Amino acid sequence: MRALFLIFLSIFSIANSQNKRKDTAIMDPNLKIPEGYYRYKPKEISGICGMGYFSEPHAEYYDYDFYKKDNHIYCQNKLTNIDANGFQRLGLNYYKNNNNVYYYSTDLGLQKIPNVDPNSLRILGSFLADKNFLYLKTLKIIRSQNLELILDNIQYEEPPIKNTTERFFSPSNYYILKNNKGYWVIKSSTTIISYNFLGKMYDPKWEKIREENKYITDNDIYNSVNVDTKPDYPGGIDEFYKFVQKEFRIPTEEGLKGKVYITFVVEKNGVLSGIRILRDIGYGTGDELIRVLKLSKKWNPAIKNGQKVKCLYSIPYTVQQY
Repeated sequence: MRALFLIFLSIFSIANSQNKRKDTAIMDPNLKIPEGYYRYKPKEISGICGMGYFSEPHAEYYDYDFYKKDNHIYCQNKLTNIDANGFQRLGLNYYKNNNNVYYYSTDLGLQKIPNVDPNSLRILGSFLADKNFLYLKTLKIIRSQNLELILDNIQYEEPPIKNTTERFFSPSNYYILKNNKGYWVIKSSTTIISYNFLGKMYDPKWEKIREENKYITDNDIYNSVNVDTKPDYPGGIDEFYKFVQKEFRIPTEEGLKGKVYITFVVEKNGVLSGIRILRDIGYGTGDELIRVLKLSKKWNPAIKNGQKVKCLYSIPYTVQQY
C-alpha cells in the first residue's frame, strides 16, 4: 500500500510539474540578443478581420471567427460561456470583461489568463502587466514592480530548420524590460517564450540594431501589417474569392461545412509560394485549396519604401456543401 501511495504521489508530482511548466515561461541563462536583428515597428494594429472576409451580420469581429453579437461571445463560430458584459479589447490579442482577462490566438482560441488583477492592468507593447507580474500571451514572466519597456519588438529572423525545404525564416521577437531587480531580455517565437536576467546596468550595445527600412534583401519576407502597400489580387480580394470559388472542387461529403485557413508568400514577381494550411476541415479540403492557389494569376506584390518585397499573407476560405 505504501508503495502504491508513493507511485501515486510521484505521478501526481510529475503531472503537477508539467502543468506548472505550461503556465510559466522558461528561464534561459544563455539567452542574449543575437546579431543581425532589427527594430520592428508595425504601422497598424489589426488582425485579418475588417477586410471583407466575414459574413455574420451585426457582429463585432475581433479576428477570424472570434466576435461579439447580441451580447454573446463567439469563438471559432461557437457560442462561449464568456460574459459579454464589459467585454472589450485591451490591446493586440488581449481582452477583458467585468471579471476576467483573456488572450486570443487563432491556433488556441480564447484563453483565460489566470490570477490577473483586472483592476491594475496596463498594456506595454505586446505585454500585459498588473500590479504583480508581467504577462506575454497567457504566461507569467517577471515581477512588474517599477516595470519599464526599454526596447520593444526587436525582431530577429531565425534560420530555417536544417534538412527541410522551408524557404522562409521564422521570426522571433526580442524585448528588453526593466523592473526593480534590473534589466531582462525576453524572447518570443511561435513555439516558446524564454527570458534571462541581463544585470543592473544598461549596456548601450543593446541598441546597436540595424534599421529595417535600409536593409531590404531578397530573403526578407514581411508581414502584411509592416509594408506600405499590401499585396493584392488583380481586381481586389472579391475577385480572388470568385476565382477560388469557381476552381474549388468541393468533396462529395454531404453536409460538409467549415473554413480552411491558409498562408502563403506573395513573391516580388506576384507568384504565390510557401503555401501552408493552418487548419482545414478534412476530406482533402486543404490539399484542394493548395491546388487552386497554384492556379492563381500573379498578384500585385507588396511595396515597402518604394520597393517590391516578399510578403506573408493569410486568408480563410469557407467550404459549404449543400
